[in-house]
Amino acid sequence: MASVDTATVSKQRIGWIDAAKGLTIILVVMEHTTFGVELALGELPAIFGTIAEFAKPFRMPLFFLVAGLFAHKALFGDWRKFVDGKIVHFAYFYVLWSVIQIGIKILVPHNVGWKVTYVDLLMIPIQPFAVLWFIYSLAMFFVTLRLLRSARPFFVFFFAVALYFTQLDTGWMLIDEFAWRFVWFVAGVYGAKQIFEIADWARARPARGLALALLLLTCLATVVFSHLIDVRALELLMGFAGGGAAVMLVSIVASKGLAGPLSFVGKHSLYIFLSFFLPMAATRMAMVKLGFENGDLITLVATTLAVISPILAFKIVEKTPLAFLYVRPDAFRLTASRKAAPNLMMAAGGD
Repeated sequence: MASVDTATVSKQRIGWIDAAKGLTIILVVMEHTTFGVELALGELPAIFGTIAEFAKPFRMPLFFLVAGLFAHKALFGDWRKFVDGKIVHFAYFYVLWSVIQIGIKILVPHNVGWKVTYVDLLMIPIQPFAVLWFIYSLAMFFVTLRLLRSARPFFVFFFAVALYFTQLDTGWMLIDEFAWRFVWFVAGVYGAKQIFEIADWARARPARGLALALLLLTCLATVVFSHLIDVRALELLMGFAGGGAAVMLVSIVASKGLAGPLSFVGKHSLYIFLSFFLPMAATRMAMVKLGFENGDLITLVATTLAVISPILAFKIVEKTPLAFLYVRPDAFRLTASRKAAPNLMMAAGGD
């Protein structure tokens, strides 16, 4: 696998990237909404529960694969820019929104069994809270590959695969998630050229690309619903199969001009990722209290609002003192200020 400086890739070739990011963040929100609804109603929503189970093997692999596509410049560029963009940047949002989420769960009355205390605030540096482990893990992945940048890609990938098969279960999220997810980020970084070629091929031959993507998704569904996904090697293969199918499909859809909504969501993924939990939980609780019993309907409405609301929230606070919620202030920068990057995975790439 050879690295590729994706800054040299034409805009035409990467038009599908935002759509892939949009798909990923929607799957993330949907999965958390689905299991929140299950907790509230006592049963898993039939339709969205099935979708969540089907998407589980490739949802996070796709996220980290795409995050790694634009990492080359950061990994091999200036140290000061790297620390600012890949450590301070992620640390700022991680700490800020960890405090916000934990604070809300401590202060807001509830009857869902949340076990959140002030101890969770003290654990922020070593034990990520809720979905914010994504940000912490991205920073760790960048630091690790920066330190290993002189190593041969083959050996780094072999190391990442070996970690994957250790199936670590220490109870410490940072350690366990690193071992489980690092392989996908490495694949995105060192396999960027191949991933772009897959997208190019599917776009140039849409009928074949669609057929291959559907075949891969059929294999994925067969493995998932037969419970063979519990076999570690098959889980790894299905992660690549689902990720590859998603890349081909979004590339085809984007080339036909049909990926507008997904691309819009992808361009604002950072805002959504940071704050979707609040409208998601509020909508779910409100609908349950109002007597709604259809778990799929609750999941659909809550997911939709959880994706849209953070974008609207940013637009509202953008020019107010509350802009610090979504834009890192100059006081927390090591380099010159630049326009905010609303896209989480673009922020994960080059500077």
